[in-house]
This record gives sequence, structure tokens and C-alpha cells, in this order.
Amino acid sequence: MNILHIYYKLPVFLQNMACYVEGSRIRRTRYGRDFWRFLEEYESRNDWSYEHLCGYRDTKLQQMIKHCYDTVPYYTRLFHELGIDYRSIKTIDDMKILPITTKQVVKENLYDFISTSVPKSKLKIHFTGGTTGSGLAFYTTDEEEAEQWAVWWRYRRNLGIEFDTWCGIFGGKTIVPINNNVAPYWRYNTPCKQVFFSGYHINDKTFEFYVDEIAKRKLQWLHGYPSNIANLANYMIDHKIKLDIKYITIGSENLYDYQRDMIIKAFNTVPYQHYGLTEGVANISQKLDGKLYIDEDFCAVECIPNSDSSYALIGTTLSNWAMPLLRYDTGDQVSVNLQEPMTNNKGGRIIRNINGRSNEYVALNDGTRVSSAALSLVFKDIVTIRDTQIIQQQKDAILVRIVKMQSYSQKDEERTTAALKERLGESMRIVYEYVEKIPRTAGGKLRLVISEIE
Repeated sequence: MNILHIYYKLPVFLQNMACYVEGSRIRRTRYGRDFWRFLEEYESRNDWSYEHLCGYRDTKLQQMIKHCYDTVPYYTRLFHELGIDYRSIKTIDDMKILPITTKQVVKENLYDFISTSVPKSKLKIHFTGGTTGSGLAFYTTDEEEAEQWAVWWRYRRNLGIEFDTWCGIFGGKTIVPINNNVAPYWRYNTPCKQVFFSGYHINDKTFEFYVDEIAKRKLQWLHGYPSNIANLANYMIDHKIKLDIKYITIGSENLYDYQRDMIIKAFNTVPYQHYGLTEGVANISQKLDGKLYIDEDFCAVECIPNSDSSYALIGTTLSNWAMPLLRYDTGDQVSVNLQEPMTNNKGGRIIRNINGRSNEYVALNDGTRVSSAALSLVFKDIVTIRDTQIIQQQKDAILVRIVKMQSYSQKDEERTTAALKERLGESMRIVYEYVEKIPRTAGGKLRLVISEIE
């Protein structure tokens, strides 16, 4: 029995106590001295011109390239095999001489990507999912994590959000057991000033509990998946309920126009988007002017054209010295407006849309919708899966297609089943189909969830 199963068996007040303990740990490790130092540095660059940011980025890029050549076995070998002098890479445009790094390449050479200059005692393992449902294990340090949270908090503070603002979180954590059928459908992380709302219980019978808690707590900031927040907004609009919320920030999924319109109508505020990856290779922030800017001072991002206005997002870390990834394929795409310049006098390159994780969902019998972003978390630490796709043709069953790696075992299927049932309920019937390949869309994307429910 793992720690999460023990948590599920606790009464609500002890679950809140567990959230308090974990929140205290997070606040202590994530928001220490390094975080505030990085935040001050990032905010000092708020008014830099595009040219100034690019110069800063390229200087850090040169340092990272040298670090990779000197201390990362995979890249040392790669530079030698290709006959590339690392000193020839001086700007982001010079990166084109290197091959693109895929998630699969990282998984197959995991330990060769770890820098020999970082003490093992400082390494922290992280797991991440993604649009393909393929988990990836990689390593960072406390310092790198602090820097990543600093750039994320710069985005928030630029919108006006203060560090001590209470936030209602609508993400993918299974903070409330799926079989819990009575309120409260949330738990408190008091040290970090967060109310974690379950995204797995929002339906016509429960939405009023969510609305009442938001009003009772006088929350002025909601953050999470647009599918979850728009789902709640939809019920509110149907029942002619409105809440005045000051800030709504969203990420992890595409924000569609109809969702944006529902959120504005229900909460009387405009949602702001953010795009970031745990791998730390790409970051995009929306500012008060409504435009989406690449955070040039945090990572080196390449936009490689796929079609007339669609670009593959390829990123290079400038902060993770423990396990650097160069020209990493995020699997996501962005769109640009070819009629307007991508740059202006201040800030990073401007993009039109982030075409990341689609937010199709699995529908449950009670009307709850579980988004693809939430379901991607199922696979984040199952690194023996190459690709995954979930297909729903009826409300009590799903088909899970898996392209497995050689090390995949029956235990991995059992872990997948347990994680899916944590989010979809014990009554959901799960059928597996093992295939050699899962078809992509015309744009090269793999749809994690395909719903055929009308």
C-alpha cells in the first residue's frame, strides 16, 4: 500500500493535516533564499528590450553548451561523433547543427544525460507526463526548481498577484478520493495558501458546493486546467450564478475561445495563460496586454515551421545544470500571426496561440468530465510506455492503447489500472490493446484522449 492509499483512508481533517505537512515542506524547500534571489533577478529584466534579452540568453546558452560538452557524457559523445566544435555555437541560430532530442532518446540514455559535475547528493528525480502519455524520469536540483518557480511567479506578479494571495487550484491532483460522494470536494494547503478543488467531482449535483466555498473563502485567484474551470463556469451560467474573481490563470491545456467566453461570463474576469514544462526547456507567459511572450531569459526556444503558421516548439534549458536537455522536442506547437512581427521593442518573441495538450475528456456516469491533462498524470512515472491513447465509446468503459517498451511488464499494466481507477472510479471497465504504433494527427500530434461519446 503506497502513501496515497493511506491518505485516502484518512478522515477529512487528517487529510487536511497531511496537506498542511506537505505544504510546509514545499514552502520551505521551494521558496527559500534561492527562490527570492532568482525572482529579484528575473523581475529586474522585466523592461529589457528584445535585443538585450537575446544577448543575455545567448551568453547563458554558450555557458550551457560548454557545460554539456565538458560534463554530460551523452553530449560529449554526440559532439565528437558529429565533429562539432562546441565553441562554434554562440547564438540560438547556431543550434541548428545539433539534432533534435526526443523524449525517447532521453529515456534510452537517461544516466548519460546527467552531468558528472553535480554531486549525486544534490540530485532530485522528477517525473513528467505529456501529450503522448509517455512518462519521463529526469533529474534536477533544489536550485533549478527554485529558479523555475521564480520565473513562474514573475508571470503571476506581473499580473498583479501577490505572493500571499489565497488561490483556488483546479488541477489534476486526486486530492479527494474519487469514491467520495459528499462535500467537501476540496482540501486545504494552508502554508501555501491554496484550496485544492477536485477536478474529478464537478457535475450538476456538486457545482454549488464549489461556488459556495469560493464565495465563503472570498477567493480572488483561481488557477488550473481551463477544462475544469470552464466546466464549473458552464454550470454557473446555466443556473444564472456569477462570482467576481480578480485573477484566473490557466495552463497545461489549450484554452479554446468558447472556454474563455464562459470563464469571462461566469467569473467577470479575463483568464491569462501560461505555458511551462517540468523539463524547464520552454516557457511562455501572457502579459496584461493580452499577448503571449516567450521567456527568452529562462530558456532558448526555437520555433520550427511545420506549416503556414504552425511551429514545433523545441527548447533548450538554461537552468538545469544537473540534467541539461538541448534542442528538446516538447511535442507541442505554437501559432504565429504572419501578418505581424514576432518581436517588438520590449520582451520576448510574441506568439498567437499555444497548441499544446488538447482537452478532450473521459465522461463519467454522473456527468463529471476528466480531462486529458489530468489523465496524462497517470502515465508520468510509468517510463516503460512509449505512447498511449485512451478511447471512450461508452460511459462505463475505456480502451487504452499502449505502445510498450521492451521493459514493460504486467506490473506496469496493474499500476496503470490502479492510477486510472483513482481518477475514473472503480466501476470504470478498462480494456488494453497493445499496438506497434498509434497514428498522429495531420499536424503530427498524438491525441491522448479520443471521446466518441455524443
